[in-house]
Amino acid sequence: MSSSRHFGARGRSRRRRDRKGVIVVLAAIMLLVLLVFAGFSVDLAHMMRVRTELRAVADLAAKAAAGELSRTQDLGMAREAAKEVAVNNQVAATNLTLVDDDIVFGHSTLQGNGAWSFQAGTNPLNSVNVNARRVDGSADGPVALFFGNLYGRDNFQTQASATALFLDVDICLVLDRSSSMKLTVGSQAGGMNPNSYWFCRPPRPGPVSRWVALDDAIELFVDHLTNTQAVEHVAVVTFASNYTDRCGVTNLKATVDQDLSGNLSLVNATIATRSNTVWNGATDIEAGIALGHTVLTGTSARTYSTKVMILLTDGVYTYANPVPAATAAANDNIFIHTITFSNGANQADMQAVAQAGNGNHFHAPNAAALEDVFAQIAASITILTE
Repeated sequence: MSSSRHFGARGRSRRRRDRKGVIVVLAAIMLLVLLVFAGFSVDLAHMMRVRTELRAVADLAAKAAAGELSRTQDLGMAREAAKEVAVNNQVAATNLTLVDDDIVFGHSTLQGNGAWSFQAGTNPLNSVNVNARRVDGSADGPVALFFGNLYGRDNFQTQASATALFLDVDICLVLDRSSSMKLTVGSQAGGMNPNSYWFCRPPRPGPVSRWVALDDAIELFVDHLTNTQAVEHVAVVTFASNYTDRCGVTNLKATVDQDLSGNLSLVNATIATRSNTVWNGATDIEAGIALGHTVLTGTSARTYSTKVMILLTDGVYTYANPVPAATAAANDNIFIHTITFSNGANQADMQAVAQAGNGNHFHAPNAAALEDVFAQIAASITILTE
């Protein structure tokens, strides 16, 4: 009997030891699991921080490249600007290295939902996309993990993309200075009579002539441009016809009154000069478009700017049909907006020119409407699309 009790005590003791052994094993397993989870939590926070750092550097590099391209019109300098920003910022405690293939130039267009869509390599260039990478094959490779050995992964790969848009717009105002532009805004006459008191004088200030109304509208247009997100350079071309009148004034069919400049106050000064000058002539719209085309593709034009021609006339073309000239300009990525000012202007012809130039046609029957038209065009400068 005592032997049986002794055996039972030993069995209970063995079972207690077995339970202790199981608990130790379970505790060890739980400790290992906790260690893995703790390590994973640390690495997860590390990965999230690295992704945030990578997005920030990509954004800074894209903005730096876009700004440099806007200022210099030089792709190489823009790439170097992006690389410099990247190498001066750290991702996972390491300076980020960008290579040329990480920096892509293209064109962004505004979509109907308000978002911008980037297309690589599409002209005119107005955007820079930077793809910041920490992956196999990238300059800096993948990112090391602190506790990856605990769960069989020693690094992770990530990348971030950012696009920066620069809105450089070269604008050429192509303005009618034929004799009829000296008529009053509400005049129904087809042209100015050579015997008119104002024929040998500058445009009348009051009752307001069409030219003076145009002067006022362009002042407001320039004011609007200063409030856009774009960086605009503006030129002024005026057109009439080759003509020497009885006033002793010799006109050329088209002249560059102001070359492209970022000093927008020069536009107002140029128009004011024309407002105080004697001029006359017919309406060679084709010559105005052709000279505007030359300005927007000449040495003063920025290589990567969006190019816009704003053509205004109060009449009907008196020489060659201007549509072929508009088509030629459009082939060089120039958008042409047309404005007819006065009810005597041929709206159908100017609609055809605008269509050929991938632009819009506006009609202004009076001075107030003309100001509204120029305000609309100024507001559209930042959302021009191909």
